[in-house]
Amino acid sequence: MTKNFSAPNSKESEMMVLGCMLTSINSLNSGADHLDEGDFYFPEHRIIFHILKEAYRQDRPADVHLVCEELKRQGKLEEVGGAAYVATLAQYAGTSAYLEEYAEIVKAKSILRKMIDAARVVEKSAREEPQDVHGTLDDAQALFFKISQTANPGSGLTIKDVLAGYHSETKTPFLKAVQERQERYRLLGPDQPKITGIPTHFLDLDNLVNGLGDSNLMIIAGRPAMGKTAFALNVAENVCFKNNMPVGIFSLEMTAEQLIDRIVCSQAEVEAEKIRTGALSGVEFQRIVAAVGEMQKHTLIIDDQPGLKITDLRARARRMKESYGIRLLIIDYLQLIGGSGSSRTLESRQNEVSEISRMLKTLARELNIPILCPSQLSRKVEDRAGHRPMMSDLRESGCLLGSTCIVDAITHQAYTMQQLAENPHLLPIYVHAVDTSMNVGIYPMHRVFYSGKKTVYRLRTHLGHEIVASANHPFLALRSEEASAPVVQSEGQTATLTQQWIALEKLQAGDLLAFILEGQLHWDAIISIKEGPEADVFDATVDVVHNFEANGLIVHNSIEQDSDVIAFLLRRDYYDPNDKPGMAELIVAKNRHGSIGNINLTFVKELGQFRNYTPIQVELDQESPFASL
Repeated sequence: MTKNFSAPNSKESEMMVLGCMLTSINSLNSGADHLDEGDFYFPEHRIIFHILKEAYRQDRPADVHLVCEELKRQGKLEEVGGAAYVATLAQYAGTSAYLEEYAEIVKAKSILRKMIDAARVVEKSAREEPQDVHGTLDDAQALFFKISQTANPGSGLTIKDVLAGYHSETKTPFLKAVQERQERYRLLGPDQPKITGIPTHFLDLDNLVNGLGDSNLMIIAGRPAMGKTAFALNVAENVCFKNNMPVGIFSLEMTAEQLIDRIVCSQAEVEAEKIRTGALSGVEFQRIVAAVGEMQKHTLIIDDQPGLKITDLRARARRMKESYGIRLLIIDYLQLIGGSGSSRTLESRQNEVSEISRMLKTLARELNIPILCPSQLSRKVEDRAGHRPMMSDLRESGCLLGSTCIVDAITHQAYTMQQLAENPHLLPIYVHAVDTSMNVGIYPMHRVFYSGKKTVYRLRTHLGHEIVASANHPFLALRSEEASAPVVQSEGQTATLTQQWIALEKLQAGDLLAFILEGQLHWDAIISIKEGPEADVFDATVDVVHNFEANGLIVHNSIEQDSDVIAFLLRRDYYDPNDKPGMAELIVAKNRHGSIGNINLTFVKELGQFRNYTPIQVELDQESPFASL
């Protein structure tokens, strides 16, 4: 026999909460601050709570009479049971002082209902037996993570609520926050650093990028032995030990013990080799004891599981955030993260890294913390005079010829990529692009930039499209073996086929490339791909969808698009011991929210430690055994 199912609820608790809010200004403030309309199960309670919360927002009193008058004005008084029911709520609560406990019950029942709804969604998705199982699992985990954060899924944020500060961690209205910053600026004076993000304690870096901003993805790139991991660990140490903020680290290359050795070496200022071998003096051992004692007072979480897929890493990061409240996440390093395993990313590693970088940016926004991720650079750095890195050295980052045509989708004005790169005042322009559901839309292109020289290839299609791009630049395409249909097809005709982002080097004659005609995707067959010489190439930034129409075809980008900050590490003394020994250069090549520039750092190799640069080396900490280096 089937039992009638009733969603979890507690009418008595809902009545107590509303009654307390009707009879006490403190309860009104507390209830409005901790609950939302959707937390109430009974429709009449949702209506009354809405009236009470509006009174709270507008800093107006709210008692039985005032609420009834407002309900009457809105024509909803009878819908909630009349004035008698509102008065009953006040009498029901009496003078209870336990609103928080009743509110917790209401919130708990609301969460249970959301879990049931989410479970139904997950069950429906699972029963459809999707091809991308890992992606479906990640979606399910994200759904439950949102519930665990007690957010109201799908409701969005009104500008009024954002400006009022209801959704900020501090609950501070925007104007008040600006006033506080203004006062802080006045007190500090014009010569003091004004950092609103998390300080890394690398002073020149903090001044340039304004600290590590919440929701930002920062890539630290370099060739092997430049010190990418050391720099990321130094940032983690400073944020954790100097700022006293919980920090999480995913170490896909080294074990937790190896990382701890490095951190202790840096904190105690004792050579790594001495710690490994035990060849320590009494003073050095005491330094280690003091460093370990201090480190144990802070929260640093290390997950050293190797071979993590991006979906598994995201799930573990959510648990790390929920359990420890981490304020910064380090992931070492980008190329060691596995893709989700979906059919689209299995085509090439370029597609995988593109997917990974997008998902890391999404994770940073979801957790509302900065993510710092070291990344490898291509070998082209080694062949270049001076070995100075540039954007085109990012692995899996594709580029287009400067003469590539970009058309403003609103004005229909045509520009070349080189023209836009050399005249940034022309930006933003609005370009055609496609979203994850392959729907055509218009999105802003914020930035076009020079990416160096690369070997390029000229691609031609049956309908006359032509484009010159680097080997690893991805195109929206259909494989020729899948496209057993006419050369040009509309989106409706190819609904059963799988569109993929495929790097040019993986394409071949007969494959179909996407282009837009009258607001819909169509397909055009490749007839030739021919290698050309090295040429100056350019790239562009289109937020949200990370693709755009170029020479009439839909092209994509990867790491650069998703990152908020990209910085390159260069140690010249690695190539020539006499070239600026003990110095390192941090080249901030992209900063979505501020300035770019070059920063000098001091690097103490024996400690694996970067420091703020001082022109005279002996001005370093005189107590350090390396002060005279």
